Amino acid sequence: MELAAPVRALLERYQSMAGGGLNLDDPDVLAMIRTIAIQKDLDLSDGPVDGVEISDVVIDEVPVRLYRPPAGGGLPLHVYFHGGGFILGSALTGELDGLLSRRALDAGCLVASVEYRLAPEHRFPAGVNDCYAAFTGLLADAERYGIAREVVTVGGGSAGGNLAAVVALMARDVSGPRIALQLIEIAGLDLTDSSRAWRNPGLGHDSTREADVAWNDRHISSPAERVHPYVSPFFAPNLEGVAPAFVINAEFDPRRDECEAYVARLRDAGVHAVSRTMAGHIHGSSVLPDWQPARDWRAEANAVLASAHQAALAGRPVELPAAA
Repeated sequence: MELAAPVRALLERYQSMAGGGLNLDDPDVLAMIRTIAIQKDLDLSDGPVDGVEISDVVIDEVPVRLYRPPAGGGLPLHVYFHGGGFILGSALTGELDGLLSRRALDAGCLVASVEYRLAPEHRFPAGVNDCYAAFTGLLADAERYGIAREVVTVGGGSAGGNLAAVVALMARDVSGPRIALQLIEIAGLDLTDSSRAWRNPGLGHDSTREADVAWNDRHISSPAERVHPYVSPFFAPNLEGVAPAFVINAEFDPRRDECEAYVARLRDAGVHAVSRTMAGHIHGSSVLPDWQPARDWRAEANAVLASAHQAALAGRPVELPAAA
């Protein structure tokens, strides 16, 4: 199969960044990569949606950007964690304004995008703790932010999808707030990268196993932490009682295997979970602004969220679309 032209162009961007032999331990090099990544993400992003109010707040010392649709109080809350391999990305630069203002409008919710601390300056569990603190802090002050306290979902893409799964695990482990749905997109859920896909590079793969492991290892302090459940949710010994999950994968993303395996483990534990594979996509192609399959991906994700919010507001179990 040949990849669509916009997808090939995105893949070439990944390969150009990976082929430079860049030293991510050099602060100047890291700052340059972060600047370039933001510029590229802005190139791939739609602008904010009219009518959605965007504001920045600080929750328990964690910066958070809020996207509020034109609706009254008592909104469902969707807490979003950005991608970037735990090293790149930001909630505050504007690169996510189009994606998340549209999500707020389509899913009828207050979206909170978390500016968690990044590696390698702040290694595990710093970023994870920021994500959970923002999640619980918003709900603790629900009236102030116009939140329906009983209706909350979490989500994210790539590293952010990992963090959404981790927050769902943490909430289960400490009897924290009930989560109606975890919407996980193109996530690395096994940071050992030991699946067959990682060991056998194929069409559309954005990275090699060696490069991805080296990148992910900057999120942790030792290789032994790769299998910590709050680093690699796939290795959680027990998944019973975790929030329902809708996991969206790209057909040609090597992370697809571990996402599908995670859904299988969730289902074996009695958790309502669905794995959805998007044909023709690679890692990150869901953000392409002018490619119809990317628009379809975003619309489906938002529709699933809207349905989950409506079910939770009505006190009904979440119903998820069938896998495809």
